[in-house]
Amino acid sequence: MSGADALLWTVGRDPVLRPTIVAIMALDRSPDFAKVRARTERLTVIVPRLRARVVTKALGRGRPTFVAESRFDLDAHLRHIVLPQPGTFRDVLDIGQIMATSSFDEALPLWEALLVDGVGTQGASSSEGAALILKIHHCLIDGVGGMAVLLHLLDAVRRPPRVRERAAQSKRPAAGSARTPTGLFDRIPDLEQVLDTTVRRATHPFQEIEQIVATATSAVRLVAPSGKPISPIMTERGFRRGLEVLDMPLQPLRDASKATGGSLNDIFVSAIACGLRKYHEVHGVSIDHLRALMPVNVRSSDDAQAGNHFVPARFLVPIATDAGYCVREVRKVTGSWKHAPGMALSDVLANALSVLPPAVISAMWGSMLKGDDFCITNVPGPPFETFLAGARVDRMYAFAPTSGAALNVSLVTPAERACIGITVDTAAVPDSAKLATCLGDGFDEVLLLGHAAKGSLKSHREPHGKAISG
Repeated sequence: MSGADALLWTVGRDPVLRPTIVAIMALDRSPDFAKVRARTERLTVIVPRLRARVVTKALGRGRPTFVAESRFDLDAHLRHIVLPQPGTFRDVLDIGQIMATSSFDEALPLWEALLVDGVGTQGASSSEGAALILKIHHCLIDGVGGMAVLLHLLDAVRRPPRVRERAAQSKRPAAGSARTPTGLFDRIPDLEQVLDTTVRRATHPFQEIEQIVATATSAVRLVAPSGKPISPIMTERGFRRGLEVLDMPLQPLRDASKATGGSLNDIFVSAIACGLRKYHEVHGVSIDHLRALMPVNVRSSDDAQAGNHFVPARFLVPIATDAGYCVREVRKVTGSWKHAPGMALSDVLANALSVLPPAVISAMWGSMLKGDDFCITNVPGPPFETFLAGARVDRMYAFAPTSGAALNVSLVTPAERACIGITVDTAAVPDSAKLATCLGDGFDEVLLLGHAAKGSLKSHREPHGKAISG
């Protein structure tokens, strides 16, 4: 394991910090399960970590390692169920909540997937849709790499040419290969190009990370304890997780970004801030700031798709009733990390911390993370329509770990959609549906900035998102 991977493995000893990633793809129909299975098995060959279990060193000395599982059994990781009728996407989220809450079997590779049939689709009178739920330990991969790996499961057309598929299946890639095989994905834009684009756009609101020079001052800023949460109501921490979603077209976010001179990430963060202000107001509380944690992508196109290549940036987010002011202040705050020299020390810090005793690591990271109020994750999705074994991917959600905070709000942008996944610590946020409604109102508030510039005051939130977040 790298230093970063080892840290994520070790902090998972604390259930509050358990770094479980859940992703859900909503499908317009039931895919061919035999093809899903074959494609998944092939993916485990392309990404060897999916066939490896974690082995820790005696007495916690030295980093854990990934060891190939000689008795790997795909059926222990990939399952298929049908919901009792009438099935809804809320049922899928409830299953995802259980998966996000439960720990991994450390005797097996650290991932699992569940294909759920019988899911009602928006506007359909019957439950003809489906969903694929993926669960993976963060020590295997981060969000940017995970998106690139996920594309190995997908096609750009509903029915790819059979001749090409057979040809591709006959050429099993080398176990260590991180390159995209030819044939099966000829109809999808080059995955390395997608990863390059994702790297440039992902997670952080600034683009010049290579200019950063390491200094001790900002390194301390990265790991300094944060004390207790600022929010007076989202204070408790536990191990149970709740999942909610919101949906909207991507263009209104772009319009608001253009109208305010901010980035798409500035609009995203500001909308969350406005939503959290509304949530606190519902509970009769007024706040001025909240502390946020945001992963800053430092991945390069030369890095393997597996593994972790990010730095946790922490900052105070201003909470204001004026959405335009909020966007301007968020742009200033997030932009301050553009000149944070400690970013370049991330690997050095991770390597140094990873050799400490596990109990010390958990205590250090717990003091750093449990005082954060919320987390922000932004992973661009494929800008084109995708299909899984004949089923169209209508929505693609990421539910990132709360990492000691009260909640994590994740944005994925597949095919001109803004799919927002909300992971809550239910001890901190027992009314997750109410929180989702407030966050949706926060997005409406910020997106009005773009509508005003166009002379329109229309809300672009769709009933699909509101219906399944309630």
